[in-house]
Amino acid sequence: MRSHDRRPAAADRPSPSGTRPSATGARLAAAEARLVAADLRLVGRDPLLCVMPFVPFLAAVALRLILPPLAAFIAKATGFEPLGYAALIRAVLILFPGTFFGMMSGFLLLDDRDDGVSAYWSVSPVGRSGYLAARLALFSAAALIAGLAVGPAFGLGGRAFALDAGVAVVGAMQAPFFALFLAAFASDKVEGLATLKALSALDLAPLAVLLPMPARALAWPFPQYWAAELALGQGTGSAVHPLAALGLGLAASAAWLAFLYARYRRRVD
Repeated sequence: MRSHDRRPAAADRPSPSGTRPSATGARLAAAEARLVAADLRLVGRDPLLCVMPFVPFLAAVALRLILPPLAAFIAKATGFEPLGYAALIRAVLILFPGTFFGMMSGFLLLDDRDDGVSAYWSVSPVGRSGYLAARLALFSAAALIAGLAVGPAFGLGGRAFALDAGVAVVGAMQAPFFALFLAAFASDKVEGLATLKALSALDLAPLAVLLPMPARALAWPFPQYWAAELALGQGTGSAVHPLAALGLGLAASAAWLAFLYARYRRRVD
């Protein structure tokens, strides 16, 4: 067959809008990159948001310095060994970045809504869903990286890296959870701070692994609980296999995100 008779491949044919799919994809990727850069600039201009990413590391380093001598004193005075729960403390610390990056993202969503910016998302190149996905993905990725770094900063209670990584993945899913919760239920930053105070009770969910049944079951709907089960590992205080705990933690996260996203869409539509 002669070359001039060859029909163009699907990838080469223009889309109905007259542009090639590859060019459209490149423009969307560039638009999302600009959105990410804009979010980074917004964070850099807010002193409170600038401090938040460092709070988990400050807590980890402080506990690394304070906990061993304090635990030795308590053990000598009472016979109780706090360092026996170091793996659980480590899991809580690894979850912290998801909380703080979720708060940052949630406050940005509240600012956009208060300023009327969110009304223009639907006419942006990526659309409202693309804009929201880019923002949540940015802060989730940051929470994952920070979570992986917080464990070594604490330095106690470490077992396998895979356990830390699993907890960090569950923790990263908490960034969109907190962001969407704030955007769905808070009217402004003042209400957002009040909402965060109520949500701080979730920090206690991992401690439910220390409770007997059926009290422990009250924490099953919360991903933070499954992160603690994952961190402890089967045979070291948990009856759940680590892979099962990871799957249940991700499933609980997905269920919460689906509910919160639907609630958020009803509020902004």
